[in-house]
Amino acid sequence: MKRLKVAVVGFGVMGKNHANVYAALPYTDLVAVVDPSEHRRAEAAQRFAVATFPDVRTMLAATPVDAASVAAPTSHHYGVTKELLTARVHVLVEKPVAASVAEAEKLAELSRRLGLILQVGHITRFYQAVELLGERISAPYLIDARRLSPNARIRDVGVILDLMIHDIDIVLGIVPAPIASVHVTGHVLGASAYEDVAAAQITFANGCIARFLASRVAPDAERTLVIAEKTQTLRVDFGKEPHTEVSVYRPVAEGAGHSEVQMDRVVVHEDNPLRRELEHFLARIRRSAPPIGTLDDDLRSLKLATQLIAQLHAPKTQTAQQEAVLA
Repeated sequence: MKRLKVAVVGFGVMGKNHANVYAALPYTDLVAVVDPSEHRRAEAAQRFAVATFPDVRTMLAATPVDAASVAAPTSHHYGVTKELLTARVHVLVEKPVAASVAEAEKLAELSRRLGLILQVGHITRFYQAVELLGERISAPYLIDARRLSPNARIRDVGVILDLMIHDIDIVLGIVPAPIASVHVTGHVLGASAYEDVAAAQITFANGCIARFLASRVAPDAERTLVIAEKTQTLRVDFGKEPHTEVSVYRPVAEGAGHSEVQMDRVVVHEDNPLRRELEHFLARIRRSAPPIGTLDDDLRSLKLATQLIAQLHAPKTQTAQQEAVLA
């Protein structure tokens, strides 16, 4: 099997995680790290004995690369990913693929035209608990997703693209219906123009209601998902790493109310979902695995997230007019 030469663009927290995985994978050579910070480049060179570069152009001129992970800030995703794809490099770009739908569509079209793999880093798709939801959920009528963090590490996008998009991607994957209405509110609490707290409610054409709450200024971390069906309610707690706890509540008898339930708990060991994600990316390059989530899925999640952002930051008069039209 041909060894793939891989680069990591952006050597922050996620970039370091990507580099650690690539360095440990068989049939893969981590050959380059790109970061504008001299300090980070020195750290990468010392840790991985790898060539480092201040920008993608310099790297591409110096060393051949088969694939790259883009873990740069979101505002750089489009430019960096386009440059790599144009150089015939397969790309895994951390979510969101770009800051706008128009940019994301251009990248998707470019990758398809060149026959290259463009994979978006929706890591939750590689949680075994999320796969379990796909197997057990058939007709949800209410979903409640909460993703709260005290960490405001990412500052060039708001909390919807930073955190909520994870749950948007999960929910759109388990509700097979078009969206009927969208409502969102939130708060900008820092010095930037981006929202730090957001709450959204999505109603689907089949009647399912999905509620999302995301915050990066919470006192404690919480990552939970509650999915209610007529015959069962599932509560997923992603916050017990390296495990995910899935609790299933069912009525004890025919026609029993939800006050009389039995509960079963499944504890899923999440065996390094980032490694699973990167292994899948490399397998797709070798044409030995179908995609887990397509570019169309990525665009669908990004379109809803950007629709929420646009509505959140729209003038109040415009929002009121939209709600009047929906009424």
